Amino acid sequence: MSQGLTTDRWSRSKSVLAMAAGVASKELKHRLRSGLASTAERVASSELRTRIEQAALLADNLGRLKGAFMKAGQLLSLDASDFLPPEASDILTKLQGQAEPIDFAVIRGVLEAELGDSLARLDALEEAPAAAASIGQVHRARVDGRLVAVKVQYPGIAESIDADIGLLEKLGTSWLAMTRRPIEIHQVFEELRSILHLEADYERERYYLERFAERLESEPRFEVPSALPDLSTKRVLTMTWEEGTPLGAWISRGQPLAQRESIGRALLELYCLEFFEWGMVQTDPNYGNFLVRPDNHTLCLLDFGATVEYEPDFRARYVDILRTVANGDPCAIIDAAIAFELLDPREPTEVRELFVAMMKSSMEPFERAKQPFVFRDADYAVRSRDVGMAFARSLRFSPPPRRLLFLHRKLGGLFQLLRRLDLSLDLAPYWERMVAT
Repeated sequence: MSQGLTTDRWSRSKSVLAMAAGVASKELKHRLRSGLASTAERVASSELRTRIEQAALLADNLGRLKGAFMKAGQLLSLDASDFLPPEASDILTKLQGQAEPIDFAVIRGVLEAELGDSLARLDALEEAPAAAASIGQVHRARVDGRLVAVKVQYPGIAESIDADIGLLEKLGTSWLAMTRRPIEIHQVFEELRSILHLEADYERERYYLERFAERLESEPRFEVPSALPDLSTKRVLTMTWEEGTPLGAWISRGQPLAQRESIGRALLELYCLEFFEWGMVQTDPNYGNFLVRPDNHTLCLLDFGATVEYEPDFRARYVDILRTVANGDPCAIIDAAIAFELLDPREPTEVRELFVAMMKSSMEPFERAKQPFVFRDADYAVRSRDVGMAFARSLRFSPPPRRLLFLHRKLGGLFQLLRRLDLSLDLAPYWERMVAT
């Protein structure tokens, strides 16, 4: 069912605060039920019920609000997939491309304002969207007989970003204050604000779409849509329509091992190209940004709005960090982390030790003795999760590093994809490419 879009600051703030109160209320009820429960089975049943209800509340509200709030929900659907039951994760996953669409009358108003007389070139424009996301939605049409995808930005959504991020930052700061941790998180929200403003600029996205197309022209495993510049503006992006199955849906249908391995290697190869060779990374790991071709199982890449460029010096320092962690000297790891602003020098010994443990855990998949690495290794998943959570909870001063926030989001999403593909791969060749830069 289509809907309108609330963009005024007061209404959006009220909706988010009501949502937060609803999530907290469900958590309180769960704790009361657990305290009165007579068996572990009843506690587990209450836990499952609560997480499903909370996920549904978040998905419905964030999907309706769009913009920065929906983007936060998309990040949560990836980051929390290891910690939530599958039923709750599945609910949040709909934020990655199946959110409630906006009324077509609103969308048509944007098209008329942006394209003017050129709108007449869009034949057979479909009112039902093919996809609805946080910043805009996609409609199919034809141009000179060719099927195209018309990505249209929600009106007022770009203007709501600053206020939305401001509210999210206040909620985060309040939570940190309650936990008595003097962590400065302003730069983290500034990075999220920056990325969202980049995503709201469709002219910039078209630029990177064309750059990726040029870079991947000789790579048979990847395809990129072709933009139609004369039907594209800052708020409308028209490109060729690409056939294929969204990667998440493709995986869920069950695929032969050889095809899953081919897709997994392609994803690893793409990341090595993006960061270590080009310094140009599409940082959004949303499964909906990849289509699997039904004929040859190549990957079609979509949505380049969250592309970030990393300068050579930054990448060289990042590679030095990788080499230092691989060498295993705890003192050297701490010194390098402080110099790279991964760790605040005021952090106590306990935090430093947990940081070293976390970094060593992150390197385990690349150890020679671990090859081929089993991405579904349950023991590794539990150990890496536990040390990561222990480190995050112990932090007193260190915020998430701004420049790495979305890069590591991409890495985390890639790891989750390889886990879902249920692969065992030799990562040694990829490690050699990474540290040889």
